[in-house]
Amino acid sequence: MKEFLMEKIQTSQPYTNAELAWLLENIGHPDPTIRDELVYASFCHIFLEGLITREQAQSLLQFSQGTNPLSLESSTLKRSFTCLLYCLLLSVDNDSESIYHAFLSTDDRELLFQQALDYLAIENDWSGYDEKLGWIHTAAHGADFLLAASCHDQFPAEKSKEIWQTIVTCLTKQSKVFSAGEEIRLAQIPVYLLLNEKVSSKELTEWISKLDFPNQEPVDYFRWLNLQHFLSRLYFQLKSQQALTEEIEQAIEGKIEPA
Repeated sequence: MKEFLMEKIQTSQPYTNAELAWLLENIGHPDPTIRDELVYASFCHIFLEGLITREQAQSLLQFSQGTNPLSLESSTLKRSFTCLLYCLLLSVDNDSESIYHAFLSTDDRELLFQQALDYLAIENDWSGYDEKLGWIHTAAHGADFLLAASCHDQFPAEKSKEIWQTIVTCLTKQSKVFSAGEEIRLAQIPVYLLLNEKVSSKELTEWISKLDFPNQEPVDYFRWLNLQHFLSRLYFQLKSQQALTEEIEQAIEGKIEPA
């Protein structure tokens, strides 16, 4: 099946249920060639080219959910790369030009929204890159999942505070300094909440102002340093989008300090 699917990704042939089942079964494969270059690349190919039916897409989510992929009982790789699959599902569901536009039921969509909010709060393995396993990137993929949820037209603006709290929880759970650009992906989320008018500059200013990370113990320092990097990325991303208000700038500067 592996060799067959490697060839198939170069075509525009539709995918069978058996092929989808194989891809789903290997979503967290320890070999990065299979996991990244075949499985994830195939899912991108499938949804961007419209190579399965809407019904198959719905079934794919149901089969995935049936394996409890985001549970801590699943492998770290399965959790992390399931986040990327769910990013795809939410993105095409929200894309008015996709054949999968609005293919998710209201219940399934709300389930994915909630799982995006929960994932970074329950994850406990923050691996970035491993020489044997390749990119694991749990925090980055979780951030991508949360971004896809928050950018969805159907995501309720009143839950924006929960998104911010999820980011803060993720930052407070760290025991090491981010090593693979995770803070960049996390910072994108409040930027797009602001750009999509799901949060006001006043609200974001208040959230930033209330951040309080201690810097007493060594592990506190690592968390504090991640916060500094996150706020710096937030500052520059807002500035590049011409969305940096004077109030937000002052709030960020009030939290960034020398070590």
